[in-house]
Amino acid sequence: MNITKSTMLVILMLAGGVAANAIAEQSLQAIIQERENEWSAAYNANDAELLGAFYEADAILIPPDSQPVLGRALIAETLSGLFPVLKNLTLTVEEVRELGANYAVEIGRSTYQAVGEDGSLTPGTDNYQVVWHKGQDGVWRYITDMFNARG
Repeated sequence: MNITKSTMLVILMLAGGVAANAIAEQSLQAIIQERENEWSAAYNANDAELLGAFYEADAILIPPDSQPVLGRALIAETLSGLFPVLKNLTLTVEEVRELGANYAVEIGRSTYQAVGEDGSLTPGTDNYQVVWHKGQDGVWRYITDMFNARG
């Protein structure tokens, strides 16, 4: 098989584009995972104010079996209600899909320890989905956050 230099150049350019896209996706997933690590640290420190800062001012939280919660302050208040009952919470990114230059959707898994009435800790896992927005300041924040029990 005789491949011309121009054909080889086209093949290399296409392969480079695929590799560049893969690197960009990995990079965005790494950025989102770092933000989730910061969110988890704020939650585990029982810092409602810092948790609120992860959300856009008009964000929506959709907790299981509850009405949606609108706005940063109410979201922080709602999440702080979980401090006594969920400990050692971690968020793990499973997939990130870019939705244009400044939006992405993430699917992930949370793990935690649920506090029983007797103070015992039981491991738990939830699914979550977050829609992210990259603000003019370059910071990625939640605009929609929802979670449910993982079967």
